[in-house]
Amino acid sequence: MRKYALGLTVMLLALLLVGCGTFDPVNKAINKLRPAVPEDPAQDAEGPFTVELSVPKRAGIDETFTLIASLHNLSKTEYELMSRPRVFHYLIVDSLGNRVNTITQVDSAVVRSMGGETDINEFFETRIDRIGTYEIYAVAEFSIKENGKYKSLTYETEHHYIEIGPYS
Repeated sequence: MRKYALGLTVMLLALLLVGCGTFDPVNKAINKLRPAVPEDPAQDAEGPFTVELSVPKRAGIDETFTLIASLHNLSKTEYELMSRPRVFHYLIVDSLGNRVNTITQVDSAVVRSMGGETDINEFFETRIDRIGTYEIYAVAEFSIKENGKYKSLTYETEHHYIEIGPYS
C-alpha cells in the first residue's frame, strides 16, 4: 500500500510540474518562423533585416502553388522603405540552370513605413508545366531612409527545391 501511495504521489507531482509549463502553439510557431535577434546588431554587416522563403516540397504538373516570402525587421527602429509594389522578385531555375519564369515587374516606387520588430509578407502564386526538380529563391530589393537619404539594400533568401511530377 505504501508503494502505491508513493507511486501515486510521484505521478501527481510529475503531472503538476508538466502542467505548470505553458504550451502555446501559436507563440511556438511565431518564434520558430521569426529569426533570432543578433546579440550585437551593430556587428551585423547585413543590417537589421533578414529574409525568408517558404516553398512546398512538391507540386503537380501545371498545378498552382504558393510561395511565401518574408522580410523581417529585427530591430526596434521604424524605417521608411521605398520599393516596387512587391518587395520580392522570385527566381525559378531548372536542373540545367535555365530560368523558367519570366515575371514582369512594375517599375514604380512605393513608400511605406516598417515598424520595429515587424514583418512584410508577400504571397506569390505560380505553376510549372514540366516534370523535374526546380530551384526557387527570392530577392528583396528596397531602400531605407537614413539621415534623410535613401540607402539601397538587397537580400537573397535561401535556395529551396521543389519537385514537379504527376501528383494530384
